[in-house]
Amino acid sequence: MIDFILDVLDDLLAFFPWSKRKKDRRKEWSGTVEAKKTWTLSEHAYLVIFRTDDGQRKKVRLDRKEDFDIYEEGRRYIKKAGEDLPDTKPTN
Repeated sequence: MIDFILDVLDDLLAFFPWSKRKKDRRKEWSGTVEAKKTWTLSEHAYLVIFRTDDGQRKKVRLDRKEDFDIYEEGRRYIKKAGEDLPDTKPTN
């Protein structure tokens, strides 16, 4: 139930992309792609959901299908501090 509430709050914060994107840019994490989703009516039509090594979920919204296609489900990626997106090369 708490995960659901946190997911809803996370989605509400998406309306303020400048604040969330800036905060996420400073963080470094690594994780595995858990799911990939698409929406046709959204500005950021592509979503990649990562499960980090410490068990948290990270949602990465993308604008371009080319970026979306790079990430493969079940593969592990590293997001470095100062970058917007995880590296495009999997680590495993």
